[in-house]
Parts: sequence; structure tokens; C-alpha cells
Amino acid sequence: MELGKFNVLVGRNCGGKTSILQALYLLAMPMLAMPISPYSRSAIEYVGDLVKGLNRLVYGYSGEAAIDLELGVKGVLKNLPYSQKTFDVVHVEGVRVSLATGSGVPVAKVRASLDGEEAEISIGGQTYLELVSSLNPEGSALALYVPNESEAYRKLHDYSLRNIDGIVKRGLHTRVFREHLKGVVYDRFTEVFPRDGELFARKEVGGTAIYVSLNDLGEGVRRFVLTYFAVEHVNPALVLWDDVEVATHPSLMDALLRWLAESERQVVMSTHSLDVLQSVALIEPEDARIILLKKDGDDVIHHRSLELDELKDILEGGIDLRAMIEGVVP
Repeated sequence: MELGKFNVLVGRNCGGKTSILQALYLLAMPMLAMPISPYSRSAIEYVGDLVKGLNRLVYGYSGEAAIDLELGVKGVLKNLPYSQKTFDVVHVEGVRVSLATGSGVPVAKVRASLDGEEAEISIGGQTYLELVSSLNPEGSALALYVPNESEAYRKLHDYSLRNIDGIVKRGLHTRVFREHLKGVVYDRFTEVFPRDGELFARKEVGGTAIYVSLNDLGEGVRRFVLTYFAVEHVNPALVLWDDVEVATHPSLMDALLRWLAESERQVVMSTHSLDVLQSVALIEPEDARIILLKKDGDDVIHHRSLELDELKDILEGGIDLRAMIEGVVP
């Protein structure tokens, strides 16, 4: 499966959408000892908690499994020992990563330029950490995964509360309403601020202001605000969002997808909603792909990717894309 910049996974329940998102998140930082924001846990520990045990990351709950991924990225490694020599700067031209159960340690095959010559190097441990950090030097994590879990949003609330000074410093506490939610909700909210151990929104009504707990706002708005704070503060290169449409009105979905499309990040989301697909067609994100998933009798997931023009033709023809998956995915 080759991903574009903006990807939407569509398929039946139990069709593999969440598994794909979790696998991509494990690529971000799989070592057990390395907690990453915003959940203050390593990716493998966090996903293990979601599925109620690391053994459940292996289908059938026993045996061994491996995930192989290729990163179409370029990065830099410094002071890399290789073939009885240490190179001051190594320009990475591509990375293939293999994650195996049991070890918790990734093995990466790196295509690199060494003194002008192409070479393939196996790296792991601290060198792998340095590589991952170099792939997203502007942020504190390579990826951020947002599962469809109430507990996840409580963690995002706690993360935002702990980091509210940084959020305010960057103006995110006002920008979320001024630039993204203005006209999307009836209320006139102006900012988010901490009070008595939780986050509140300032709401202007009839020339005065009242203060509403963020947890008392509509669920869709609450999820948008908390995810916006986490993504913009952590600044991941890759955003992974499961069941993005939950509790979201079409107008709010337009605002959410427009923000993600304009953020310059790679996005992979899953959905069952035609509203999401219609919003994607309207917004026209760069390098957008609709990835249809189908599972066969041998438990293998097959896919077909649609470009934006194909999606528009299907929607304009009044066809329910979800109903045609069986006929178009080989």
C-alpha cells in the first residue's frame, strides 16, 4: 500500500482500518523505554493498552509477527560508524523498517550516500532514535495517533492542560476559534484557558462573557479543540485519526479537514461517513487518496486507491462508494 499526503481509509467494520493506523503509529517510536507525546508512553505501550495486551498485537494472540514499512523520506545521520570508519554526516535516501514482536527494537535498512556512493546500512538502537528525530526536527514526535476512545480524549485534555503555557504562547488557544471554528458553531467562543484543574472556553453572550468547561461543549467541538492543541503543539509529521467523523457535523468536518489539509503534514484517517468523502472532494487536499479496503477468506486485506477525480465522479454519479468496494477492490 503506497500512501499519498492525504489518505482516507474506507472499508467494512473489522476490515483492517484501525490495524493499519496502529501499525503506522508503531513506526513512530516502537521502543518500550521511549515515551512520546501526547500520551507520555511509548507507541507500543500505548497501542498495547488500547488492545488490552501486547500479545494481542499478534493476530491469534500467539506466535511472532513483523511489520515492514518503507519511508519515502530523506534525513541525516551524524557520526555514523560503518565499515571500520565513522562518517561525520550521512545523507539518508530512504528507510525500510522491520518491527518484530518480542524484541521491541526496530531494525532499519537505510539507503544512504557515503562519500558520494550509495550504500545500504543496518541500524538500530540509539542510532535509530537519532534517525527518527532527524525525520521531524520541528516536532517532538514523528507521528500522533488519535483513536476513537473516550479515554484518549481525556489524555489529550490532560496533555493540553499541562502544556497550556506553550499553547498560549503560540496563540493556539484563540486561533482554534478565530481561524477554524468561527461560523461553524452558533456560540461565539474566543479562547481556552485553565481554571480549577481543567480547561474552559470563554463564550461571549449579549455583551458579557460566561465560562464553559471544555468537557461540557458538544462532543465534536471538544474533540476538535483537544486534537488541534495536541497536533499543533506536538507538531508530528504524520497524523493518524481513527473514525474521524464521530460526533462531527458536516460543517465541522469541513473545518477539520481544511485545517489538516493546510497543515503540511501527512494525514491518514479512517471513516465510514459519506460526509467525510464529500468534504474531501470539496476541499481538494494535495495528493489525496481514498483507499478502499476488502478482506478475503484467508484474512488478507486487499486495497485499491482512488484519486480525487475518481472520487468526484463517483459522488457526482450518486453512487455510494461504500457499497461498491466489493466490486472494485481486486
